[in-house]
Amino acid sequence: MKVLILSDIHGNWLALQAVLQAEPDADQILCLGDLVNYGPQPAECVAWAMHLRPPSLVIQGNHDRAFAGLAPHCAAADPPLAEAMQGATSHQLTPVMKRFLGALDSFQEFRCGEGNCVGYHYHEAGGEAGISRLRLYDPQWPWESDIILRGPPDKLFILVGHPDLLLLAHSHAPWATRCGPTQVVNPGSVGLPTDGDPRAAYAVWENGEATLRRVPYDVEETVRAYAPLALEEHVQQQLAEWLRTGGRSPTPSLAEMTTTHQYDSDTEKPDPVAGADVAMGKRREREQPAETS
Repeated sequence: MKVLILSDIHGNWLALQAVLQAEPDADQILCLGDLVNYGPQPAECVAWAMHLRPPSLVIQGNHDRAFAGLAPHCAAADPPLAEAMQGATSHQLTPVMKRFLGALDSFQEFRCGEGNCVGYHYHEAGGEAGISRLRLYDPQWPWESDIILRGPPDKLFILVGHPDLLLLAHSHAPWATRCGPTQVVNPGSVGLPTDGDPRAAYAVWENGEATLRRVPYDVEETVRAYAPLALEEHVQQQLAEWLRTGGRSPTPSLAEMTTTHQYDSDTEKPDPVAGADVAMGKRREREQPAETS
């Protein structure tokens, strides 16, 4: 059984089409959320998701939740840009589409072929912070014997033992590893990569193993699709640069944000979530325009 894993499409219909055309023989599609925002064609992406049938499924992302009117903002890394695009594109979605987004679950347990799987987009307190304290024991990033996820404030998801496949999203950084019987995968972003590679990112799970894949698409055609939208010029320019470069500067992977040393005690081991926060903060500092006198 071949499973196509994708996430963070962000209204980039052309990128999504490229992924689907690259993997036409997928038996199951798992979409980990954020169908909308940043991209110029969110309605097409939502319409596609609405036509998926079991065993395929869609998980709710933070931008999906905001477009559905269930959150005051998108909890985005770039709030002004996210708010500008939400204002310019949310009207493309029909009431039925918004109800569809609002009814999605942000956490799902399901079967994937013969395996037990868990899919999870993000945690309101900080994306992959939904994973409770990952601890490194060697360069391949083995996890603790039990994987603990913190769900929304009213729930506590504790996975005693391991699912066969744990799927995460939100960070736009593709990565995969294995911890015992559990394959852990973040497929990256289809529509808005931030790792310095502008190609659409996704993953495939087949024969019990996940592989990260990329496929090119016509970035300039997506850039041209912004023209009819009511956007300020600097917003269009920022989005165009982001798409063309795969992020204005390469985003460090989670593995790169941490060290791979052995530690004498748990208290000395770095928290990769905190490391990610620091790295992203440094990135934002680099991207601030220099002051002129």
